[in-house]
Amino acid sequence: MSLFLSNYTHLWIIMEMNTLFFISLMSMYSKNFKSTFNFFIIQSISSLMLIMLMMIKNDFYFNTTFNLLLILVFSLKLGLFPFFFWPPLINMNLNWMLIFIMSTSQKLIPLLILNSFFNQINNPTLMYTIISLTISSSLITTIMNYNETNFKKILTYSSTNHLSWMIFILMFDSSMFYLYFFIYFLSMIFLCLIFNKFNINSFFDLMKFQFFNYNKINFIISLNFLIISALPPFLTFMIKINSIKVMIENYSLFSSLSLTLISIFTLIFYMNIIVKLNMMSMMKTKFFHSYNFNIKFNFFSSIFLSFLSLFFMFFLFNSIN
Repeated sequence: MSLFLSNYTHLWIIMEMNTLFFISLMSMYSKNFKSTFNFFIIQSISSLMLIMLMMIKNDFYFNTTFNLLLILVFSLKLGLFPFFFWPPLINMNLNWMLIFIMSTSQKLIPLLILNSFFNQINNPTLMYTIISLTISSSLITTIMNYNETNFKKILTYSSTNHLSWMIFILMFDSSMFYLYFFIYFLSMIFLCLIFNKFNINSFFDLMKFQFFNYNKINFIISLNFLIISALPPFLTFMIKINSIKVMIENYSLFSSLSLTLISIFTLIFYMNIIVKLNMMSMMKTKFFHSYNFNIKFNFFSSIFLSFLSLFFMFFLFNSIN
């Protein structure tokens, strides 16, 4: 319903219905009452501040301090910098399906409200503030994910990192944002279903997962992590390249350089998962003599993806030139 609405009040009401529904799910499926109560307090404070600021925004439309306060309320609602600390603390006590809802549908309606806010502001100071918050969120989550072994924390910080990219893309092209969100939605639902089915919470649980004789499941998980990491030739890479192209055309050279470098560093924790997953599969094939796992399939598929990526990059740079 929220996709077809543009009024602030209607979007806020649907957002509150969605939040109440999610809190009821947390109370039913989460055994930790403290995390449910903390989520309720954070969302209540941010929602009340948001509706209050939206009601009086016409009186303070050109006030920079008022608009900065509104941006900080959105940051609290979405878990961006400087309020990036609460999503991992709450997600650690949730199951994988609740983490999936928290990472995707819970963030869609605040982003739609933020999109309508973008369409009304023409203040360069506010735009630079939003860009600074997105870059800071992406950088902080990359640093926090370094040497992290818990998958719930990794995917929570990864969600915040993708959220900063979504806000950045939303500033330039809303249709590209919908495509990016849809691809991220599909990748996350597959990963969360697999991790929920086998109760995988950390790297150490991957060994338990390897004893099941699923022939190509490792490759599919690796493929989903590659899609989330935005490597070529996937569509997430195309969307990021287009957004960087728009930034360069608008002379935001520092922002494009910063986000590109941070995206390269985010590959560390994605590749860490992929390498360990496939290394365990190789060990299983060698020591447990389980030949149901086809290691040639993984090897030739990775070579094919590498050549496809190189061909795609060559074609892309030729088209740009």
